[in-house]
Amino acid sequence: MSINNIGLFGKFNDHSVADAVIQVKKFLESNNLSVYLGHTTSSQIEGMRLEDQEKLPNELLDLSIVVGGDGTMLSVARELSKFGVPAVGINIGRLGFLTDIPMSNFEIALGSILEGNFHVEHRTLLQCKVIREGKKLLSSIALNEIVLSKGNIGRLIEFSIHVNDQYVTKPRGDGLIISTPTGSTAYALSAGGPIIYPDLPVICLSPICPHTLSNRPILLSETDQIHISNIEPNEFPPNLALDGVMLMELDGSEIINISRAKQKLQLVKSDRFNYFETLYNKLGWHG
Repeated sequence: MSINNIGLFGKFNDHSVADAVIQVKKFLESNNLSVYLGHTTSSQIEGMRLEDQEKLPNELLDLSIVVGGDGTMLSVARELSKFGVPAVGINIGRLGFLTDIPMSNFEIALGSILEGNFHVEHRTLLQCKVIREGKKLLSSIALNEIVLSKGNIGRLIEFSIHVNDQYVTKPRGDGLIISTPTGSTAYALSAGGPIIYPDLPVICLSPICPHTLSNRPILLSETDQIHISNIEPNEFPPNLALDGVMLMELDGSEIINISRAKQKLQLVKSDRFNYFETLYNKLGWHG
């Protein structure tokens, strides 16, 4: 893959990361690369803007670079995946599973990638569609997870789960996390879900604080169709969130259909990248 044009995305409209974005921009331009600032990048940073170009991102960009934390990458990834533009992340956040290049030595790591020392991982995305009274209310994609959760009170909710039109269960608890392998180290992990190697073709259902302790996380094929219905809310409406962003409140009459999205995120990793080393460092697996 020849790299000439790069999209540079900072933390969403946050000028506090301007210094880091400008550093990366100067480094890229010093390597004779054309840099286009993405939609999340603060408007106070000068340069060519991606939204001002006549070409679509897939027609213009060879690579996108995200400067921030995993939240920034999640936001940018949902947009870039529509166009098939590969992405790499530089971390100035906390954990950094997706933005795994530390800002402290980004020049070495990024320089190696620009020289061709990288591989591309194809990460599964989830498609979520919400139907109410036969009408589609929304359709969106998630890289990490889709979460159905109770409202703002200590009561439980119930809902029915079907997989490929086969009834599974009607759990009672605080909700459900439907996660990709990428999202297995996010919210699902704190709910007791398994760590899943990123390229496994699976989807994980993790109950949130189930009232019945035998309700445990279950792995499905990524080709399975998940159907959630008969939602019985408490006094407060349940919430539906994608990748940590609250999308809507539910009245209980909705049908939520979840499946693998048609597109996948192309995530660029240095050839030196070691997933198990990342787990060791990020999750504190020190002896």
